[in-house]
Amino acid sequence: MNNVFRIRSIALLVSTCITLGVIASCSEKLPEETLPSVPVTSAETSEETEATTEETEPAHGPYSTPQVTERPVDIHGQLKVDGLNIVDSNGETYRLKGMSSAGLNACTGFFNQETVKTLAQDWGCNVFRLAMTTEGNSDDYTSDPDKYFTEVCNDVNLCVDQGIYVIVDWHILYDGDPNQYKTESIDFFTRLSTLYKDCPNIIYEICNEPNGNRFDDESKPVDWDNCIKPYAEEVIAAIRANDPDNIIIVGTPTWSQDVDQASKNPVKGDNIMYTLHFYAGSHGQELRDKLVTANDNGCAVFVTEWGMTNDSGKGQIFKDETMEWMNFLDERNISWCNWSIGGSSTEASNALKFRSNIITVEEKYQGHWPDEFISNSGIFVRNLLLGREN
Repeated sequence: MNNVFRIRSIALLVSTCITLGVIASCSEKLPEETLPSVPVTSAETSEETEATTEETEPAHGPYSTPQVTERPVDIHGQLKVDGLNIVDSNGETYRLKGMSSAGLNACTGFFNQETVKTLAQDWGCNVFRLAMTTEGNSDDYTSDPDKYFTEVCNDVNLCVDQGIYVIVDWHILYDGDPNQYKTESIDFFTRLSTLYKDCPNIIYEICNEPNGNRFDDESKPVDWDNCIKPYAEEVIAAIRANDPDNIIIVGTPTWSQDVDQASKNPVKGDNIMYTLHFYAGSHGQELRDKLVTANDNGCAVFVTEWGMTNDSGKGQIFKDETMEWMNFLDERNISWCNWSIGGSSTEASNALKFRSNIITVEEKYQGHWPDEFISNSGIFVRNLLLGREN
């Protein structure tokens, strides 16, 4: 009886092994859904997770790293205007080159410690321009002065923390007559100069691009002698009551193109410069000649805004025309800021591909952007700032 039981047990075991062997040998050929459910070991889970992670790796190169470690303001200190040049606290000619923000009302939350650090250290900006939009929609300085004054001060402090210079720009555009919001401008710069009168980092730009006709008489143009200069004299007086030293930049007629007109009847005072704006696809030798005239008349010029596109900011970029401008500015030691960074616009003049999904939303605000997130204009200008070939 026991022997028979043993024989039957051995036969059953052999039969089971053969069956399992057949299943194993055939499983490779069966569709996945017909295979028996087999528990997955922790090792297999780890391998599968690693494989999945590798497959979803972001499709971009490395994040940028610091290329510049010096803090410009620590080295160059208080700036002043000497003839046609900016000179530092050592009496040496010094040139500022950097980026301009887009209108700050379109940049809320973008500028923080890491993004400003990226511009200063990874891109090599020794100056950053803050464009405080004054009027044009329901969300600008004139609609909420306290909110935007606080934001401007926060952004100024970020630049100070990085040891770079910062231009605070009263960014008139749609409100082409600077006198339209003169009261607000005087209040803004009075408060700003009170806070930063002892801060060598700060530069005041008091009217971005005067243009069009006078707000109180549309039959008259926004010209230099009767409109812009009187405005500038009042705002400069308000600043100088608190801050006698820091540089002040004055906008010029026709979207800050007619700097030659301002140079024929300049504002009296020290450490005053005049701005000229250009877009390489629209402006060429005629505008360069205006800058030459301004210099010949003894006026120092700072190009606080320029772009590689046409004056719409859209379309293609113009590399050859840009280099013609850069060579010209190099020869004359003219300081500049490129338009723009920080906004979500898809315009070609935006230094970043802000609406792309190349990096996550969080990463866009963390700075140190990979090249794939930077536009053609942004790459070109970053190379200029770092002294690299384009």
